[in-house]
Amino acid sequence: MLSDVMGALIGLVTVSGLLLLILIVVIMDNRTRRMRVKLLHEERMVALEKGLPVPMDYQDGMSRKRRPYVRGLVFLGIGIAMLCWYGMAADGDNDLGGMAMVPIFVGVALILGDWLNERRSAAKPKVETIDYATEPVKYP
Repeated sequence: MLSDVMGALIGLVTVSGLLLLILIVVIMDNRTRRMRVKLLHEERMVALEKGLPVPMDYQDGMSRKRRPYVRGLVFLGIGIAMLCWYGMAADGDNDLGGMAMVPIFVGVALILGDWLNERRSAAKPKVETIDYATEPVKYP
């Protein structure tokens, strides 16, 4: 009786702790992004008041490189590893084979989505608008 309650309590604390950790990471990322945008806006306003050229947007140079197919391949690899584990299991764990299909299908869907996005972006004509200075402005 007591071991069942302790097992449920440990599971509840673990799941709630993980959700709290994810929430903290999302909030901190949002706060950092908001502060960056605020500082960029203040810098632009000062440059406009002084009659200087508007500085380049920091997010143009700081954007992460998009690596298509990576997340899909990771999910696919996890699913294949689960299938291999299922095949090597001597006790006949039937649930693992079915659970392995979830990351496999998620991985295939992510790979397919990345492939479709690349085809769509390749077919779309590039429209260039120059809102900022082409080179970063260097002040003395």
